[in-house]
Amino acid sequence: MALVGLAVAGPAVEAGAKEHTPEARRREVQHKRARQAAEVNVLKASDAELERALDLLDANVRASEARAASARQAADAAAAAAEAARRAEQRTAAQLDDLRRSMRNAAVDAYVRGPSHQAMVPLRAASLSELATRRYLFDVALGEGANVADRLRAATEDLAVQRAAAEDAQGRAEARRREVDAEVAGATRARELKQQVADSVEQRLERALAEADSLAALDQQLAAEIARRQAALAARVASTARARSGRGGTTRVGAVTVTSVRGITVAASIADRLEALLAAAEADGFRLGGSGYRSSDGQVAARRAHCGPSDYDVYERPASSCRPPTARPGQSMHEQGLAVDFTWNGALITSRSNPAFQWLSRNAGRFGLYNLPAEPWHWSTNGQ
Repeated sequence: MALVGLAVAGPAVEAGAKEHTPEARRREVQHKRARQAAEVNVLKASDAELERALDLLDANVRASEARAASARQAADAAAAAAEAARRAEQRTAAQLDDLRRSMRNAAVDAYVRGPSHQAMVPLRAASLSELATRRYLFDVALGEGANVADRLRAATEDLAVQRAAAEDAQGRAEARRREVDAEVAGATRARELKQQVADSVEQRLERALAEADSLAALDQQLAAEIARRQAALAARVASTARARSGRGGTTRVGAVTVTSVRGITVAASIADRLEALLAAAEADGFRLGGSGYRSSDGQVAARRAHCGPSDYDVYERPASSCRPPTARPGQSMHEQGLAVDFTWNGALITSRSNPAFQWLSRNAGRFGLYNLPAEPWHWSTNGQ
């Protein structure tokens, strides 16, 4: 009882002393179970939406990773181009150094020998043939100097272009690296978001299922507690009800041994369970009465009243064609003392919406009595 009392809390417990009963707590638990079942169903029903969301997040992760890989390749290519441009720049610079040295040597040589040296060379030739040869060599020397100068200018221009290309390649490489960093960060965030969504839904579903299991277990505990209380109450009431109702003796009527339970005559074999049922109903505010055992003559009289006056009406007409339906003589559970037609507040229970019928439909089975569906008032040991 302590466990049950601590496990259930809520507005129903605060409503008053009556709400502290196991029945009230069980109703509260059943309401909670219904709400929890609805939440679990919603979570399960959203599985398809969750899958679509996770698929979208997966696509975002894959797209981010693909962009990061592309940016990384572009950055690597830009870095390689920058490195190639630097090497080309270094080679051109080395060529410029060589050309500048050649130009310096030519200038020094010209300064030391003077301008007349080259001019006087043809005049010192011994013959016209030698003169022509010296003149040709002189022209070649002049052309070579001009060629060196042209190469120097071209190399200088190439160096400027290559340096600009190297700087541009370096800038592109750095920009692509920044793009790589951004895409990697985006992919990481997308992956973390996906995991957070999956974890959140999984945790909610686990909590909902765990609470549903806990409420189911608590419902069973309360049901068992209610059954124990009712059994104990029935036992206490039964000990005094015999004196109050005149029970204590039995009567043999034909093949049936009958006794009276609170004014309802039934077979002695079901007297205790009927007493327990009536006591439990009274504890819940329902004072039930009714009629039970009916002799063969009584069954014949009932058939004449409900089915018609002729022998055909009494012995042959189908029970369903009678108003109300009434079993043929020899086929009624009343004749065996194993059926009760219940009344509530002095009136026959004729509707399934009747509160007393609702109570019986919830509880009578625990006492071994079952309803004949066509007759809300008729309850027997086999439902017939």
